[in-house]
Amino acid sequence: MNTLFVRDCVQTDLVQYVLDEERPRKIDKNTIFAVFNDNPKDGKFCGLVTLQEVSKHPNWIFADLCKSSSSIFVTPETPIEQSLAMLDINGQELLPVLDKDRFAGVITRTAIFERIVSRKQHLLTESHTSLEQIEQEHQQLLSWSKRLEELHDRSRDLLACLARISTEPEVKYQGINALAKIVQCHSASVQLVDNHYSITDTVGIGFTEQQLSVLHQCLTLHKNSLPNTPELLNDLCPECKERSHNLSPVLLVPIRRDAHTFGYILLSEKLSGQQFDKNDELFALSFAHTLSLALDNAQKLKQVEKVRHDLDYLAHFDALTGLPNRALLTDRLQQAVKLAAQKKVSQALLFIDLDDFKRVNDSLGHMVGDALLAEVAKRLPESLSKNDTLTRFAGDEFVVLMTYINEPVDAANIAEKIISSFHQPFVIDEHEVFVSISIGIAFFNEGIDSVDQALSDADNALRHAKALGKNQYHFFSDEMNNSVQNHFELENRLRRAIADNELQLYYQPKIDIVNGDTVGFEALLRWHNAEHGDISPSIFIPIAEKSGLIVSIGEWVIDQACKQAKQWLDAGFPAHISVNLSARQFLHTGKPNKLFELIESSLNRYQLPAEYLEVEITENLMMHHLNESFAILEKLKNIGVKIFIDDFGTGYSSLSYIKKFPIHALKIDKSFIDDLVNDENDAAIVTAIIAMAKQLKLEVVVEGVETEEQLAFFRDNDYAVTVQGYYFCAPLPAKEIRYIYQ
Repeated sequence: MNTLFVRDCVQTDLVQYVLDEERPRKIDKNTIFAVFNDNPKDGKFCGLVTLQEVSKHPNWIFADLCKSSSSIFVTPETPIEQSLAMLDINGQELLPVLDKDRFAGVITRTAIFERIVSRKQHLLTESHTSLEQIEQEHQQLLSWSKRLEELHDRSRDLLACLARISTEPEVKYQGINALAKIVQCHSASVQLVDNHYSITDTVGIGFTEQQLSVLHQCLTLHKNSLPNTPELLNDLCPECKERSHNLSPVLLVPIRRDAHTFGYILLSEKLSGQQFDKNDELFALSFAHTLSLALDNAQKLKQVEKVRHDLDYLAHFDALTGLPNRALLTDRLQQAVKLAAQKKVSQALLFIDLDDFKRVNDSLGHMVGDALLAEVAKRLPESLSKNDTLTRFAGDEFVVLMTYINEPVDAANIAEKIISSFHQPFVIDEHEVFVSISIGIAFFNEGIDSVDQALSDADNALRHAKALGKNQYHFFSDEMNNSVQNHFELENRLRRAIADNELQLYYQPKIDIVNGDTVGFEALLRWHNAEHGDISPSIFIPIAEKSGLIVSIGEWVIDQACKQAKQWLDAGFPAHISVNLSARQFLHTGKPNKLFELIESSLNRYQLPAEYLEVEITENLMMHHLNESFAILEKLKNIGVKIFIDDFGTGYSSLSYIKKFPIHALKIDKSFIDDLVNDENDAAIVTAIIAMAKQLKLEVVVEGVETEEQLAFFRDNDYAVTVQGYYFCAPLPAKEIRYIYQ
């Protein structure tokens, strides 16, 4: 693209020429005064005065007004980019144009932008026109090919080939074969050349490999003097003329179009022994011309495809960053709407904007600003997955479409990761550029309903994030945003809970239903926060599981349970304590035996006999990790720790594995006890579990017993089970447990 200069967009229609000694009169609001000390044709240009400057000092003459105006000017040969920079640097909306010290007009921002837009529209129009011309030429080529076919009806074989001639090797072979039959020639070949006359392709019949090699050598040797009309190779090459190569006369027919040579047809060894005549040359030229049409057509089709590809790229990708642009984003969003209608998947849209990007442009220039945007486009994908679509929306705005996402927290995690990645500066032209970003998030539980609404929601969320102080993210829904913020705040408080002594173990007794004795306690985790009071385990346990904090919290629970059991034992109050193990804790990836080593270490630290510690795992955990579960549980059993299967009946277990595993007891889940008295199915399930456990010589613990009727079910049926629940005692701190059971 040619560079635009000031001369391309200079304006004079708004300019009124005045003398420096005049005073302003009634004027149009858009008038610009060009001030001269004498006749504008001969006098010296003093400067420009705008209506704004006149309004400040309406009684001044133009000479005085000129003194307060800028002395900066441009020439007609000044590039547009430089003039824009001068306008930005000096905070001006217009500048005078001086051509060899003579005033030529003014240049304004508006005129510059209008000229740039006009130029782009003109180039786009030219591009469309070029495509139309190529298509027209393509149609002309097809028309000419048809006309040639109609002219050469002397050979049906050749006509059949010419009708479907192309650059495909098979069709070229059929064509040269038909041509050889028509001119009664034993050997024939098509040899294509590149722009340097080096042979790139050969199709032929009759010639031996040795003869083809000789012909290649001749064409290469004489590539600078190859003919543009049919000519005997013998007349061109002395070696061929003397037949030192053992070749009969060879007719060389060029394949040309529009002064471009695509290659040559070589005909040799006429069966009659006669020389080639004009008719032979005519048929060869006909075939050569038709082949040149096909070759030229293929070349132009490649150009058309390239232009189409380039236009498609410009239409869907950003030229500066190489990222998909708004048009492609809209297309992806429309696909997301369809996906949502089919599968009801959750989706999220992240609207990203650079904070104070204008400051970078103003201080370091637009070139650095553009380079920064290109580097941002490279850094952003580092925080995204391959399924996310990153686009440059406009200016310094980027949009991420997350098509497959589980919950708002996942979108928030990505936003946090992106914001953190911008803590490192960008190095551009030896400048360290620090820039932060703000992100607006729109989350859709059942997918995106509307493209416009999705963009609007994310944009509104971005504005809120900006209004709150930038360098942060914000969800469109206040409720959702509060939920995510509460999640992270709760996770952060949970990280400090152990150090701040906010976590505590409560103990719920287990009662032998036969003799009424307390046979042990289940340790239950409780959290009392100084600011928010008691926080339910149903809230903080899932957060601990998902964040991985459950591993360190689980270590603390095991340590505290062993410590408490030892204190009670030393005080003459022997009590078995059971602790729950989570999947993350049970299969911690630090070392395969980390859990076993942790439990063994705690028992040794407090000199607690292993029989006083019980561990509870769910049947799903046990069944989904058979090999790891069996190995660790076997080690725990060998040192005396008892193993309970928690929530039995709610998972997917195999009885053949149950009997093989080193377990001591089954805990019937509370869900079967809640409606035990009224639901015959629950009663049957509980009865079956107790019967199975008895046959397997396993103890049975029933949790969730809260009424006299539930307890009576087990007593009336003479079931020798251990029970726990609020009917007997709610979970209590250790000091209260000791007080009650004294």
